[in-house]
Amino acid sequence: MRLKINGESKTIENTNNEFLMEGLLEHLGYKPQLVVVELNGAIINPKDWICTKIKDGDCLEVVTIVGGGSYS
Repeated sequence: MRLKINGESKTIENTNNEFLMEGLLEHLGYKPQLVVVELNGAIINPKDWICTKIKDGDCLEVVTIVGGGSYS
């Protein structure tokens, strides 16, 4: 399966020929509670990850939330 993830073309090997968003994020090593995901231009609610199918040619942007900041 060929996907575009954060601007990079990637080939993902999958024996089922189907990935759900939740499984793909785990496969890619992301911690689900720390990311926001856009699929083909639409932000996907984390509650919907378990039923959102990823298809060949999809475009994903995965943004990791990080803590921190500066003190003035």
